[in-house]
Amino acid sequence: MSTEKKRIVIVGGGFAGIATAHALLKEHHGQVAITLVAAVPHFVYHPALYRLVTGGQSNEVCIPLSEVFAGTVVEVVHDRILELNRTERTCVGASGTQYDYDDLVLALGSETNYFGIPGLKEFSYGMKSIEEALRLKQHISEVLLTCQVEGMSKADQICAANFVVIGAGATGVEMAGQLIVYAKALAKQNGIDPSVVSVELIEGAPKILPALPAAFTDRIEHHLRGLGINIFLNRTIEREEVEGVYLKDMDMKARTVIWTAGVKANSLYETWKLPVDKRGKVEVDEHLRLKDDQHVFIAGDGAATKYSGWAQTAMADGEHVARVIFAEFHGEHLPVHVPKPPANAIPAGPGWAGVTIGFLGRDMHFYGRIGWLLRRVADLKTFLEILPFRQAVHAFRNKTNICEACRACDTTSVTPR
Repeated sequence: MSTEKKRIVIVGGGFAGIATAHALLKEHHGQVAITLVAAVPHFVYHPALYRLVTGGQSNEVCIPLSEVFAGTVVEVVHDRILELNRTERTCVGASGTQYDYDDLVLALGSETNYFGIPGLKEFSYGMKSIEEALRLKQHISEVLLTCQVEGMSKADQICAANFVVIGAGATGVEMAGQLIVYAKALAKQNGIDPSVVSVELIEGAPKILPALPAAFTDRIEHHLRGLGINIFLNRTIEREEVEGVYLKDMDMKARTVIWTAGVKANSLYETWKLPVDKRGKVEVDEHLRLKDDQHVFIAGDGAATKYSGWAQTAMADGEHVARVIFAEFHGEHLPVHVPKPPANAIPAGPGWAGVTIGFLGRDMHFYGRIGWLLRRVADLKTFLEILPFRQAVHAFRNKTNICEACRACDTTSVTPR
């Protein structure tokens, strides 16, 4: 067994990066030096971003990494890695700092994919960061307030208060279900006729939540339609302009288009010439390492594994990487990565969610209030895995602002479009 301290560099402060660091901490015994390099100084809890857009607080969305690893040996560095030299086992950040490693864990997450659709990047609103979420929240308030202008026609009000959500995956369904209730309540508070508010949910596939079975999703779709959401299936977008979106066989007038339909693996993987598949995800071996470099691991959204893209998968990846690192360190047999299907908890409006959980070889479905409570239990479980108990409970209950020093959550710093 080696007695030298191993240098582990983790790039990325998302689910996979944090899970890797926490798993290493459990058994490090002074054997490893852990450096986590993140492009932003906070962890973003993406499953709750839609709640931030629709009037929620930032507490359970933005968690400073300094809080996550307070009192531990993990060195947290705010830097953006730009260069990777696998021969020398170094990477270089935008700050100019060079990070030397014995093992490197790349957990860069994903980024928005606009598929080259004209006008989409310029005019739509995204849901990948806190800044994007706050910008959208501000825009929703502003666009509804324009409906108060004296003499504004009903047709112009309907256009201003029409919100188009493109993509009926989990994020799109969550956003649409919460948005229609929030926007109608906000309109009523400001003396605007709530009937002018509409939400259109557009999906290119024949059903919402295309990756999940219809036996589970049909009831969610029924609930969304019951909320008043207009759902359009088998519709592809051709272009977007300032006040409208154009589909293959129809167009919609709207000042707010929310794009949730496309994500791709971080483009740095291709920039660094790592072996990627047609989705831009990195091909890995049975231990989540590069096939040609046993010192570089890929965890989370960037790994070309079966359930890549789910938060549960990213956290499981991080824990697996830590087990491999320690097994190798102690000269033990390396564990093989076995992808596990994630449970799905899809909120579809306030206090309502659909949940599917595999149990004893069968899928169990829960809907409504009980589904919502199960989803909140899953949220709490995640916080407890990331934060000390007291802080996790406070963040979950929105009782304290643990990111009050984080400028990303300061609405005064959000630049209008």
